[in-house]
Amino acid sequence: MSHAFMRPVRREDFDEILALAKQSGGGMTNLPSDPDSLRKRVEFAAASFEANATAPNGEVYTMVLEKDGKVIGLSAVFSSVGLEYGFVNYRINKAVHVSKQLSKRFEQRQLVLSYDFTGASEVGSLFLSPDVRGGGYGKMLARARYLFIAQHRALIADPVCAELRGWRGPNGEQPFWEAVGHKFFEMDFEDADSANSSLGNQIINDLLPRYPIYVAMLPDAAREILGRPHDSARPALNMLLAEGFAFNHYIDVFDGGPLVDAAIDDIKTIRESGIYKVAVGDPGDAPLHLMGAGRLQSFRATRGHGKTQGDVMTISQEAASALGVKPGDEIRAVEW
Repeated sequence: MSHAFMRPVRREDFDEILALAKQSGGGMTNLPSDPDSLRKRVEFAAASFEANATAPNGEVYTMVLEKDGKVIGLSAVFSSVGLEYGFVNYRINKAVHVSKQLSKRFEQRQLVLSYDFTGASEVGSLFLSPDVRGGGYGKMLARARYLFIAQHRALIADPVCAELRGWRGPNGEQPFWEAVGHKFFEMDFEDADSANSSLGNQIINDLLPRYPIYVAMLPDAAREILGRPHDSARPALNMLLAEGFAFNHYIDVFDGGPLVDAAIDDIKTIRESGIYKVAVGDPGDAPLHLMGAGRLQSFRATRGHGKTQGDVMTISQEAASALGVKPGDEIRAVEW
C-alpha cells in the first residue's frame, strides 16, 4: 500500500472527482455533480496552480488526497472570494425595539445581507469518500490546506473563512430555503444551488431582498436551524473550531448553514508549524506529524512519524517519496 498524500488537482482527475461529487449527496456548491459545471472548476483549479500568481486574485487551489493511485478525497483553498460579484452572506443582527408608553422592550434578530467577507480567502470543498472514512483522512484533508496557506502566505488573503452545509431533514427538507430563498427564486433548492454554482453570485444580488428580514417572522422550523450545520458537516465544523475559527453570526443565504472565520496567524496548524531540514532514516516511534513541502504545482503533504533534533527532522523514505524531498530539503511540519 502506498503512502497517502495530498497534491494539486490535475485535469485527468476529473472522472474520479465527479464520482466523489455524486457521492456527496448535493448541497456542496463548490463540488457540483453536474459534469459541465464540475469540469470548469477542475480546469480553473489546475490553471490556478499553473498561473504562478504573486498575489491573491481569485485563484482556487484544489488539492486531492491520493492513496494507492486513487483519488479518495479533496479540499481547496480559495485565494480570495467574491471579487466579481461580491461574497454574500446573511449576518444575524440584533435590533432593539422599545416603547416607553407601553413599558415594553424587545430584542429581535434580523437577517441582513452582508458582503463583509468579499476579498477574504476561503477553505472549502472538503469531501472524503465514505469508503475510507475513519482513518484520519478527513483531518488530513482539512489541515493540509493550512500548511498550503503557510507555504504561500503572499498568495492567500487574510482572514480565512469557511462555509458549512446547512441542516437538512431526513427526507431532504430544506426549512430555511423554503422560508426565504424559495419565495424569491421560485426554484427548488437543488436548481438554485446549481444555478449559483454555474452562474455565480450575481443571481443572489439580483433576486434576494435587500432589506432586513426579521427572524421572528420565519416559521419555527427555519428559525431553529439558523447556523446549524448539516449532520454530515458537524465533524468538519468541530475541526474548524479546534483550529481557531469562530462563528460570528454569519450564515449561508441558501441553506442557513454557518460561516466561520479566523485570522491566518490564529490558525493552530499554521501557528504551531515549523520549518525543518530533512534527514531520511528510521524515525522510530517519534510523534506523528503532518508534513508539507514544495510550492504550487510541486506542493505535497503527507502524514508520518518525524524525529526532531534542532532544526532537522528525520522522516521515513516512504514519507520523503510522498513529499518529493531528499536529504537537506526543507519541509514544514506540525504534530498530528
